[in-house]
Amino acid sequence: MREHEQIQIAAALQRVPLFGTLSEQQIAELARVARRYTYAKEDAIFYQGDPGDTFYVILSGQVKVSVTSLDGQEAILVMLDAGESFGEFALLDDQPRSATIETTQRTEVLALRKDDFRRLLRQMPDIAIGLLRVLTKRLRDTDQLVQDAAFLDVGDRLAKKLLTLMVTHGRPSDRGIELNLHLTQQELASMIGATRESVNKQLGTFRDRGIVAVDRQRITILHPEQLRARIDSF
Repeated sequence: MREHEQIQIAAALQRVPLFGTLSEQQIAELARVARRYTYAKEDAIFYQGDPGDTFYVILSGQVKVSVTSLDGQEAILVMLDAGESFGEFALLDDQPRSATIETTQRTEVLALRKDDFRRLLRQMPDIAIGLLRVLTKRLRDTDQLVQDAAFLDVGDRLAKKLLTLMVTHGRPSDRGIELNLHLTQQELASMIGATRESVNKQLGTFRDRGIVAVDRQRITILHPEQLRARIDSF
């Protein structure tokens, strides 16, 4: 790898929260062994069940993390953006990939092979601590998904998901907060464990009440306070 590319990678790594406590020397070592790859929109980086031998950090773009049942039903667990990581589980337990990772837009990642990843974990304890924080958050998020599925109806789950997406992907517009995501109703349904038909019906209700606007897979939240009021009792 040429020196100027290592410098670019090091600069990118310094912006990743997982590596925020590392020294310049440690960042440089990380940059030396990492490899940069670019994927087009809707590329699969790996599939559920694949062997796991690489850890990834997103430099730019976005990926969706999904799982598929034996009968082909997909559930979208989360969207990950620049600065976030994926692929850790299989490197830690030597089991196949637990989910499928697909890009939702042109995406650039840094990849660390298993041997390099484990060596760096031994050499740089701060990475291990940061990784534990990441994994703990994901476990909490999974617990919340299970709780929501058990206790909230489709409308409540949709309201909660829209508010979450507003925080992570919202941008102000002249009408409200627009979600900077192209989401099909099927994808939105997969995020909350519902059918496309039920999500379509509930979005229509929100739209008729003036809570959201929907235009070509773009959702704008017009009155987030009404969504919050719906779930504040839980």
